[in-house]
Amino acid sequence: MRTIVTLFTFSFALAAVGANASLITNGSFENTNNSFVGDANHVDELPSGSSAIPDWTTTNGVATAWIENGNPYGISASDGQFFLDLTGYSNFGTYGGVSQSFSTTPGNNYVVTFDLGYGGASFAFRGPVSARVAAGGSSTDFTSATGSPNPAVWDHETFHFTATSSTTRLSLIGLSTIGSEYIGLDNVDVEPGAAGTVPEPGSCVLFVLGSSLLAGRALFRKQKR
Repeated sequence: MRTIVTLFTFSFALAAVGANASLITNGSFENTNNSFVGDANHVDELPSGSSAIPDWTTTNGVATAWIENGNPYGISASDGQFFLDLTGYSNFGTYGGVSQSFSTTPGNNYVVTFDLGYGGASFAFRGPVSARVAAGGSSTDFTSATGSPNPAVWDHETFHFTATSSTTRLSLIGLSTIGSEYIGLDNVDVEPGAAGTVPEPGSCVLFVLGSSLLAGRALFRKQKR
């Protein structure tokens, strides 16, 4: 029996390895350093180059709004208590963004996911809204669905890139908004991508688990004899 328990433990350890942790930190823009200084609207508008959001730097030459749940706009974060509005309070022209650098292996593939938001308690928050994601020398523009839902909606987006150096800078900036006053961003995550025809982690674990059970049964029968 001890052999079977050990094999089970080994299999679950492999399952834990298959569940990757994000390569970036604070992907939901939480106020982990108590650096948020909100106004009456629960908004902290940050100039480009600010590092007030833990682990992130605002970018693109214009302000970005860091917003807390409980705001008067009818918008809640898709994950956690905070999210971004890439239009800031200016609401026109060039829009803001954020960036973060993290360790990568040149030639390896990576997957970025994030939530792009639109809608809320105003027609000015309607979609479509667009944002650009860039990393590893490549970029893709993402556009949300159309409409003015209330409460607000978050579209889940996926971006793939191949690393070209040991450190990669991920950048997400606002591009356009039909409603003029809101481009939401939240729940950013980066994970290692699949390489070639490597099986999915779940398949590997099931295979090892099945093999372990068969080996365990054989050993158990042998010990009983």
